[in-house]
Amino acid sequence: MISTQFILAVAVGFTVLCWSANRLVEVASTLAFRLGMSLLTIGVTVVAFGTSAPELMVSSVAAFNGSGGIAIGNVVGSNIVNIGLILAIGGLIAPLVVKARIVYRELSILLITTIGSALMLMDGTLSLWDGIIFSVAFFAYSFYLLNSSTGQEAEQDIPVLPISTLRAFVESLVMLVMLVLGSQLLVWGAKGIALAMGVNELIIGLTLVAFGTSLPELATVVVSARKGLHDMAAAAVIGSNIFNILAVLGLSGIVGQNITVDATALRIDMLTMVGMTILMAIVVYSGKTSDNREKPDQTPDRVWKVSRVKCLLLLLAFVVYEIWLVMSTS
Repeated sequence: MISTQFILAVAVGFTVLCWSANRLVEVASTLAFRLGMSLLTIGVTVVAFGTSAPELMVSSVAAFNGSGGIAIGNVVGSNIVNIGLILAIGGLIAPLVVKARIVYRELSILLITTIGSALMLMDGTLSLWDGIIFSVAFFAYSFYLLNSSTGQEAEQDIPVLPISTLRAFVESLVMLVMLVLGSQLLVWGAKGIALAMGVNELIIGLTLVAFGTSLPELATVVVSARKGLHDMAAAAVIGSNIFNILAVLGLSGIVGQNITVDATALRIDMLTMVGMTILMAIVVYSGKTSDNREKPDQTPDRVWKVSRVKCLLLLLAFVVYEIWLVMSTS
């Protein structure tokens, strides 16, 4: 029987994670803006990476505590959830609009990092060297982002609060502490539930933890769709998945050094993550292209428009995977 304290720990941990991650994005964006960073730079760094802060904290804490299944399963599961559920929901609310920069750059980088991570983790081990390789790639990607952003690209809808620079700095530190505490509570509760149910930690990481840590991305996509910022959905999901692979697996590998999971079970889930990423690329590339400009004298900005029907395919693929996951553990 599952103890009430484990269920309560997961619920409270999720709540603290979502609230602190959302607030961290706001105050960190405000701090960056006060320090002179452009809104575009903030959008492709602070906001995009901030929504993946729960995955970073949960997986690194789990890796440090020796819960390799939760650490790796959280990343793989979150990436699958981001594509098959969150992006699909955003596309069903309003047809997806994907800009040329996302199609040619971020989507290509995601495909490479996803396939590369699958090859590296096929043995079921996330070693120290794996973590170093992922981390170096993440810093290289971040440097590339900061140096390739141009003022001609569209500004993002960035939250800038009417607070002082000092308060923004202090709140950023407080939110980071809250993220760590929430992650510790969530990992402890999830591990307790897994032991009580006799379920592999990898399954808990792929399902319960993955769903919970993906809530900030879900909120970002839904709010963006409701505000008419249709191009933000794909950008948020693709950016988050790149961050999960490079930064989250990187830090987890370093703090956990040599964490292992069932290689046979992980292999199927890794292939699913690769398959979902490739399916997303096919769905996007098969969309209708057009020049997104309101006035004739504006510089053409090529975009891909993805219909709701194609987003439904992503959702159906996700449902099939979840059904298989449940049946395989019953």
